Amino acid sequence: MGSFFLQLWVQVGALLQPAQAWPAVDPLTYALQDADSLLRAFGLQDTLTLLIDPSQEAIHLKRSQPTTLLAPDSLSAAHALYLLLEEKHGLAFVHPQLTVRTPHVRPWVSLRAVPRFSWRGFHLHTQHPIELTEPLHDPDFPQGEQLVKAYLTWLARNRQNYFEFCLLRTVDLRRWVPYFRRIVSYAKARGVAVGLDLSLRMQQQRAFQLLPRYSLRSKRYRLRSRLCQLASTGISHLNVELTAAEFVGKDWGPWIDSLLAYARELGLTVLSRQHVVPPEAYAAGTFSPAQLPPSLTLCVHSVMCYSLQDTLAPVYRCRNFSHLYETLRTEKKRRPVWYYPETAYWVTFDNSVPVWLLSYLRSRAEDMLLVEGLAEGHLTFSSGWDVGYWLFDWSVARWSWRYQYDGKEAHPHPAEGLVRLLGGDTASWATLLRFQDSLLVGRNLLSYITPTTPIDEISWNHLPAFQPRLPVPPWKIYRRPHRYQSLFRPVLDGWAAALRTWPTWPKVHPPDSARARIAQELALAWEITRLRVLFRYHWLEGLLSQRKSPQEAAHLDTLAHLLKQADILVRSLPIRYPWSAAPRLCRSGRRPCRHPHPSYRFGYLQPALSLHFWRRELSQLKEGRWSPLYQNMWDIPRITGLW
Repeated sequence: MGSFFLQLWVQVGALLQPAQAWPAVDPLTYALQDADSLLRAFGLQDTLTLLIDPSQEAIHLKRSQPTTLLAPDSLSAAHALYLLLEEKHGLAFVHPQLTVRTPHVRPWVSLRAVPRFSWRGFHLHTQHPIELTEPLHDPDFPQGEQLVKAYLTWLARNRQNYFEFCLLRTVDLRRWVPYFRRIVSYAKARGVAVGLDLSLRMQQQRAFQLLPRYSLRSKRYRLRSRLCQLASTGISHLNVELTAAEFVGKDWGPWIDSLLAYARELGLTVLSRQHVVPPEAYAAGTFSPAQLPPSLTLCVHSVMCYSLQDTLAPVYRCRNFSHLYETLRTEKKRRPVWYYPETAYWVTFDNSVPVWLLSYLRSRAEDMLLVEGLAEGHLTFSSGWDVGYWLFDWSVARWSWRYQYDGKEAHPHPAEGLVRLLGGDTASWATLLRFQDSLLVGRNLLSYITPTTPIDEISWNHLPAFQPRLPVPPWKIYRRPHRYQSLFRPVLDGWAAALRTWPTWPKVHPPDSARARIAQELALAWEITRLRVLFRYHWLEGLLSQRKSPQEAAHLDTLAHLLKQADILVRSLPIRYPWSAAPRLCRSGRRPCRHPHPSYRFGYLQPALSLHFWRRELSQLKEGRWSPLYQNMWDIPRITGLW
C-alpha cells in the first residue's frame, strides 16, 4: 500500500489544493490551516469544495463527494469549516487547551447554520484573578501572548466574533499597548473583534479609569489622550462603566457626551450596561436606561445561574429578573441592545466554594431562545473555566447559532453537551439536570448552601445582599437555636429527603483518554456539589442544636469527615492553568515582588482547592466566632478601591 498524507484538500475547479498551500491572511485561510493541523492531529483526512456566494443567507454543508461548503463570505466560510469538523468528524472544541473527538454527533446529509445574534462573544472578567488575567495585562508573563491567542483560536473555532476583558488601571500602558496590538491583530485575522471593559471613574476592583482621580492635566485632555492610546491597539469597542460603583446611580455628568464624541472620531463603538440591581434599589442616586443617549449600545446584565423567566432570583435586591427582560423589550426600540448573562460567579457563590451548578445550562438555553430577536448581541460574562465550568461556555457558544439538520431545526437542550461528549441519551442526562436545578434553584436551596459574605457579616440588614443567603443570620441561629427550629425544620426535612434520592453520576467509560479525563472531571464536580449540599445540611443542623450537646458534637464530627472527603476530591480536579491555584500571585518578571494586577492576591481557584469556606464554616460553628474578620481572606479596602 502506498503512503498518503492525512490532511485537508480543497477542490478548486478541477484542481485539488492542500490547505497548507493557502497563505494565512484572513479568517478563512487561517481556518484552513488550522483545520488541516487538527485533522493531522487526529489522523483524519477530508476533501471539500468551498463555494462563496453572497446571495446565501446561511452557511450550508452538503455531505456529498467531496463535501460541499457554501457560505456568503470568507468569515462565514471559516465558520462553516469548523462546523464541518464538529458535525462530520466529531471534533469538540471544549476548552482553549483541550479539543476532543467524539462519535456522538447527529447524522445528516444537509446542514444549515444561521447565527442567532449579529454579535456573539465572551467577556472575561479579569477584575478577578482568572486564568488569563495576568497574560492579558503583563507583557512579561511566560507564554502570555500564546495563551491569549489560544483563547482567541477557541473563540474562532466556536464561531464567535467578539471578545473583551476588564482592563485594570495597574497595567503599564507604555509597555502594554504594543503587546496588545499584536493580540488584536491576530484576533482580527481570526474574524474576532476586540473590545475593552473599563470605566469613566469607577474606583472598585482596580477598574481602568478614563478619568483618573488624580491628574495635573485637564480631564478633557486625559479622556481624549487615553482613548487615543487605547484605540491605537486596533480595538473596535469600549464597554464603559458609567457609574462610580454597581449600587450607585447616575454619576457621569457631561462626560458621556465627550466620551461618545471622541469615540466616534476614533471609530469606536461604545457600550455600557444595566446592572442587575433594580432601579429602586440603588444605594445612591437613580438609574434608568432612558437616561442614556440612544447612540450608546446597552448591555443588559443578568447574574448567576438564574434565567430571565425564573420566578425567584433572590440576589442583588431582586425578586426576579423581570425588570431586565422588560428593559430588553423597551430599549430595543431605541438603541442596539445586547444580552449579557453569566456562566459562573466567583467570590463565594459557586466556583470559589466550589459547586457545579447545572442550572447554568438550563437558564442559558432558556434565555438564548427568549432574547433571540430582541438582542443584537449575546455577550457571555465568563469567570473561570475549571471545575467543569468550561462546559457552560462551550455550550453557550454552540447555542448562539441555529442549526437545521436535513431541514429540521435542532433547539438548544441543556444536556446536549453531555450527550455529545459522553454519549448516552438526552433523557438520562436531563434527569440529573432537572433534579439539581429543581432542588437548588426551584426550591431555593442555594440560599442555604451559599457562604455568608463580608457584606452580610458587616451589616446583615443595612448593606445589600448580593447572593442567595439564609433567611436569618447564622449567628442569631447559633445563639438561640430553639427559637428557629420551627422556621427551618420543614426545609431540613425536605433537604434530607432530597439527599437520600440524589442521583449518582452515570458510569461512562469513553475509549480514549482525553474524554475519559473529561468524564472523571465532571463526575468529580457532580460529587463535590453533593458533598457541599450534605455539608451545609449538617452545618445548619449543628447551628440548630443545643450548644455543647451530643447532637452538636455529632454534627461537628460529620462535618469534619465530609471536609476530609471533599479535600480528597478537589485535589483530584485537573488544573490547566497552575497559577490560578496559587496562594499568592505576583507579577511575573519583576523584582522585587509586586502584587498582582487585580485586587486579589491569590488565584481564583485557591478558595476552591483549599476549601476555605468549608473550613471557616466548620470553625465558626465549633468556636462560635462570627466576626467578619475571622479567617477572612478578602482585603475589603483594596477591593473597594480605598487603597
